Amino acid sequence: MKKRVEGSYTIEAALIFPFIMGVIVFIIYISFFLHDRAVMKSCAYQAALKGSLIRTGEADAKKEAERAAAYNIDGLLLATSGVSHEVFVSGKEITVKYSGSLSIPQGILFMKISGTDSIAVAGEGSASIKDAIEFIRKTRTIQNAVKH
Repeated sequence: MKKRVEGSYTIEAALIFPFIMGVIVFIIYISFFLHDRAVMKSCAYQAALKGSLIRTGEADAKKEAERAAAYNIDGLLLATSGVSHEVFVSGKEITVKYSGSLSIPQGILFMKISGTDSIAVAGEGSASIKDAIEFIRKTRTIQNAVKH
């Protein structure tokens, strides 16, 4: 005896398939966003650290952080475009900020998200400027005081 399959399964699958594909594409775009944001934060922190190692003045520290910021991010982002960076040096701290936008095709989501077709992606990292020689001197002074 042969079992008959009705055509309603095909119609139900045809109605559900676009929703499932939309969810899959949404998950892919969210993963692009999270990846690019994590890369921006990591590269910003690395650039700030490189700038904080320069002891010849704030201008040289800022120049080194800007060079590192431009070099670190190159080729690492998956979907973010129009990436720019800013470097701020204030007293004893260097801050590097990246910003860009992740474009979302209109045909995928069938609507604009919050009035635009792109999402802003940003990452920030900062490091404090420390004098390594002075830190070593203080550490040795404390170490000698503890020994005696």
